[in-house]
Amino acid sequence: MIHIQNLRKRFGQTEILKGIDLEIMEGEFVTLLGESGCGKSTLLRIIAGLERADSGRLTYNGTALDEPAHSRFVPTQARQFGFVFQDHALWPHLTIDENIAFPLRSYGWAKNDIAPRVAEVLGQVQMSAHAGKYPRQLSGGQRQRVGIARALALSPKVILLDEPLASLDSNLRDDLGHEIRKLAKQFGLTCINVTHDRREAQILSDRIAVMAGGQIQQVGAPLDIFSQPKTVGIAKFVNAGNIVPRDVLTTGTRASFAEAWETDWVLVPRNALHIVPEHGDITARFQDMVFIDGRFEIKVETQGQSLTFFSETRPAPVEHIELRISHEHVVPLSA
Repeated sequence: MIHIQNLRKRFGQTEILKGIDLEIMEGEFVTLLGESGCGKSTLLRIIAGLERADSGRLTYNGTALDEPAHSRFVPTQARQFGFVFQDHALWPHLTIDENIAFPLRSYGWAKNDIAPRVAEVLGQVQMSAHAGKYPRQLSGGQRQRVGIARALALSPKVILLDEPLASLDSNLRDDLGHEIRKLAKQFGLTCINVTHDRREAQILSDRIAVMAGGQIQQVGAPLDIFSQPKTVGIAKFVNAGNIVPRDVLTTGTRASFAEAWETDWVLVPRNALHIVPEHGDITARFQDMVFIDGRFEIKVETQGQSLTFFSETRPAPVEHIELRISHEHVVPLSA
């Protein structure tokens, strides 16, 4: 549905986007994930038509929306994409009904058709009971539901989301994230989300595009991104597990299988380390332990490197721990 080819954007002397290539299929939920300044918000704004690319090509169902080489540009309003903002962007002096009706009036809807449509989308986001209220009378989560309803009002096939859950507390963020994904699947929406939050990306996405330095570093399903990151940088950003020099698993240990790895760095997921009574692959010194999310998170040290792993049971209080490595879960990493 959306095809991006070699898209570039510069602000002054700084190149923000350095040749972006990405395809997004109809009905897919894709998240652009990366740190602040990586270019993800600029890319979303170009897709929305709020910024213009310097070069490259952006098409929607085969129609060029932004193609500087041929002076083609479709303005924001003509694209009719829904947009959900991080800060809700609701008019404080208008009721939530009036906020949702605003884009319908802008697109010339008949007056008699607007009220039924507003009532319909309020029902879709479970906000019917709050009709007639002003934004100041609502919680943050309720205001964001209104923002989603406004984006749905014009029945767009594409919804763009700019960190829609960032201003919410963690529990509400998860709940609303699941509801957004449910709505997207229910109405067959194509969604492009921008966030720096790893958990949000996992909850919402069919695929994640990890961005850094104005480029897409890796694209894949959440499971692929978090269990098979390609580089040290990606593994660190998504907090995929223990990133250690390969020598830590070969020098002075019984993990001879590690000698076959050709990279200098490897990812050892937290669930790839297991306590054994003796003859482990690694002998480590106990450092700390906390109980979180129904399991123990244990930190140890070996050869100057800290390792963290999970245990369903509390380990015995000993100074040194023998650990077995599930080597099939270890991932070699490019620098």
